[in-house]
Amino acid sequence: MTWHFTKARVTTQKLGEEVNSCRMRAEQGDATAAYQLAGLYYQGRGVPQSYNDAVNWYREAAEQGNAKGEYGLGYMYYWGLGVQQDYAQAFQWCWKAADNGYAKAQYDLSFMYQKGEGVPKGVPEALIWCRKAADQGYAKAEYVLGLTYFDGKYLPRDYSESVLYLKAADQGYPEAESNLGYMYYQGLGVRQDYAQAAYWYRKAAKHGDEYGQRALRSMQLPFRPFSRITLFIALLGSSFFLFHSGGRIRNREQQRAVLAGLLGLLSIGLDLYAHIQFGTLLALSVVNPFYFVRGLVSGVFMATVVYFVWPRTSKIILPILSIPFIVVHVYAAMHYGLRYLAVCPRAFYSANGWLVGTALALAILRWASREGSEKSPNGNQEMASGAQPLRM
Repeated sequence: MTWHFTKARVTTQKLGEEVNSCRMRAEQGDATAAYQLAGLYYQGRGVPQSYNDAVNWYREAAEQGNAKGEYGLGYMYYWGLGVQQDYAQAFQWCWKAADNGYAKAQYDLSFMYQKGEGVPKGVPEALIWCRKAADQGYAKAEYVLGLTYFDGKYLPRDYSESVLYLKAADQGYPEAESNLGYMYYQGLGVRQDYAQAAYWYRKAAKHGDEYGQRALRSMQLPFRPFSRITLFIALLGSSFFLFHSGGRIRNREQQRAVLAGLLGLLSIGLDLYAHIQFGTLLALSVVNPFYFVRGLVSGVFMATVVYFVWPRTSKIILPILSIPFIVVHVYAAMHYGLRYLAVCPRAFYSANGWLVGTALALAILRWASREGSEKSPNGNQEMASGAQPLRM
């Protein structure tokens, strides 16, 4: 409590010093200080809020040719703050600020031309001033100009130019981010790229843009019947192994059952995440590594199940796995162009992960079983059988 009180007192003291400093310099004819003092009165920082005093100091700065002061005075006239609302006066002062190169005023001036507020409506003039603001990197102007090229209503439709002026997205402007994501998703003005689309949708969603949030959620993999059946079987198998262990890991059989059950649940979790958060994976450019890891876990789970239920077949399966592994890589090398189809890289990395996971797991399990057999009193019997099958 004491710390917060002290901090508030120090802040108030600093604001008071800032007000006194600005007032002193403004009374000596410093236009920048007059503009800053007007802002303090407008916000009520360090002084009681007063739109009348804000207008007076904005006028003081504006009459000395300060572009921000001119814009501030025009803003007060536009909204009728501290003065009677007057679009003509607002336009006059906004035009002076825009003519002095103030980008924010240039954008607002284009808006007034478009709406016909304080000046006869003129779309060509609105576009001229909007372009001037955009050329200075003003995000709102870039976004509006990009939309204008996209709609093709006031300018010839040009998706390439539309993308160029959606540079506002680089400045964190949410609407521009979501629109840029849409253009990448549809391949308008750019090469179609779902990863880039998801990237911009995700940025827009983080900045609170509702369209970006909906678009990112829509980039989910559908749960097809085969996927549902696979997940259901994996869930049943995992549940069986965990139930069979009885929640204990005292002996090797229980340890195997728990390991198989947990691997199955992990595989299910990764599969569900891939379906639900596919847009996030695209945005982070980790789709292929994720699918490899998911395939790896699934392969280890499958190898564990096969080895524990039918241990003698593992000796046969292990060398057989090398055949599809080679076939997958040879086919991928011969059909390299298929990498442009989104589903093909995912299938390739999933198959790779599954084959590698199955082979490694079987090899390690057989090696561990052989080591255990050599150390056990009944080593010859265990070496002959390879491993004790899980009791059903």
